[in-house]
Amino acid sequence: MDIAAFFAAEVKPALGCTEPGAVALAAATAARHLPGPPERIHLRLSANIYKNGQSVGIPGAQGLRGNMLASALGALAGDADMGLQALAAVTADDVAAARALTERGAVTQEIVQDVPTVYAEAELYRPGHLVVAVVAGRHDRVAEVRHNGQVVYRAEDALGGDSLPPYMADLQRAAFDDLWAWADGIDTDLARDLLRGAEMNLAVAEQGLANPWGLAVGHTLGMALRGGDCRNDSASDARAPGSCAHDACGPDISARVKATTAAAADVRMAGANQPVMSSAGSGNHGLTAIIPPALAARAWGRSDAELARALALSHLVTGAVKARTGRLTPLCGCAVAAGAGAAAALVRLADGTPAQAEQAVALVFSSVMGMICDGAKGGCALKVGTAAAEAWSAAQLALHGPGMTGAEGIVSPDFRASLRSLGEVSSLGFAAVDVAIIRLLERGVQ
Repeated sequence: MDIAAFFAAEVKPALGCTEPGAVALAAATAARHLPGPPERIHLRLSANIYKNGQSVGIPGAQGLRGNMLASALGALAGDADMGLQALAAVTADDVAAARALTERGAVTQEIVQDVPTVYAEAELYRPGHLVVAVVAGRHDRVAEVRHNGQVVYRAEDALGGDSLPPYMADLQRAAFDDLWAWADGIDTDLARDLLRGAEMNLAVAEQGLANPWGLAVGHTLGMALRGGDCRNDSASDARAPGSCAHDACGPDISARVKATTAAAADVRMAGANQPVMSSAGSGNHGLTAIIPPALAARAWGRSDAELARALALSHLVTGAVKARTGRLTPLCGCAVAAGAGAAAALVRLADGTPAQAEQAVALVFSSVMGMICDGAKGGCALKVGTAAAEAWSAAQLALHGPGMTGAEGIVSPDFRASLRSLGEVSSLGFAAVDVAIIRLLERGVQ
């Protein structure tokens, strides 16, 4: 497997929710071919892009939300060269102009069928010019640009529809031992990048713990922990991983993991103008996959090298799950994909074995497989916090419990068998759930 290609494409900074980020990127790309600002914008979106961008805050937009505003900002002030950080430099004046464009009805959107799950097409019009830019396959992949019907850009890679790039196809076939070995083999440059991602996401979490962003899930839960903060910064204070949950950290470390990870999601879902390190195309996946092992490494006095290998395993597990279920799904990927990745990483940091880490992944699947995705919004902090806490619990059970000896329902202790079940449940069993969610979002919940 091409490890470098996987991490370059799947683990990168993202500003705000990646679905409206993809919409903003499409609009910013199209705007490059207009001689002035657009008079009209029309969006054609996959159901999942529509769902995840409908109710989430836009970075720098003063609490405003939605794909239509994201497209207006991207068209008027976005920087396509910045990819998923295309809105990094928007100003208050840009927000006012984008809001005026949307409020006069000049921005419209529709859901289109028979397209990849990640699909955002932005059509920008001004007299004499009609430009269409398409982002498809991945949130930051510009697939095509057309100006007055003529193709002016088409992606050179062969990725089309929901087909998998080679590294994801390798992940789809991989046994759990393969993931463990690949994480062992990361080089120093990649390790440094993974640690930088942990620093980014912990910094965002600190904002959410300190101030009540969004639903203030992390801030509120964190207030209960402030009387006994667990900050084992010195090696002399660090305790054995098996005992930390009981006596080394004051309050149960699982509660701190939940509060901290939820706090980061609070900040991100509220539209903070600060990037996070993503995983598998999602910032919330990145928060879930990274923050629990980063906190455990700090509490247990683990080295940077140990943390980097654990983070690599977390991202690889997350990617392997998404390779089976698809990029955007009716199931909450923060729970079943990134939660599984975090659990495996926690076992690794606790000096567990690959078999125990594989058990932890299966336990996460058993616990949170039914958690649905009803779009990105402030309430995602609740799901992210739950996923982080379940990752901690699954790791403890895998390390100290008897473990699964056979199938439990549709979950198996064998990683690949469970992924086959998960993929079928997501694509077939929950397909009608996604249809119902989209219908409710379009109608508006009263």
